[in-house]
Amino acid sequence: MIRVPASIRGFSLITTLFLLVVVSGLAAYLVNLSIAQQYSTALSISALRGRHAALSGLEWVAYRINNVSASCPTIPSSMTIEGFNVSVTGCAETSVTEGLATYSLFDVTVSAERGAFGDADYVNHAIRATLRG
Repeated sequence: MIRVPASIRGFSLITTLFLLVVVSGLAAYLVNLSIAQQYSTALSISALRGRHAALSGLEWVAYRINNVSASCPTIPSSMTIEGFNVSVTGCAETSVTEGLATYSLFDVTVSAERGAFGDADYVNHAIRATLRG
């Protein structure tokens, strides 16, 4: 039988503990990285949905100006698109004359909002456009 000197007993235990700590730390870092990436992707999708909700509201305003009445419309308070509350936050009409033609320009701002300001998943997207009536 081979006799192990007392000075090197327990060395493999220290090495094993060190490797366990390093590997578990690396695993925790990778889990946090994965969660952050998934959260970032979810926020990007929410921002894109907010943009499209605001664009839909702008198209609705353009339709109302050109086909219903040649004035600034108000979006009903119950208008929600994909969970976003859509509202006209600004609309100003300007009369323009070019030669013999006279027409109106509408400076419109439409915003889509979901959540409460300060929340982690709060989204607000505003689009401003000039429309011809």
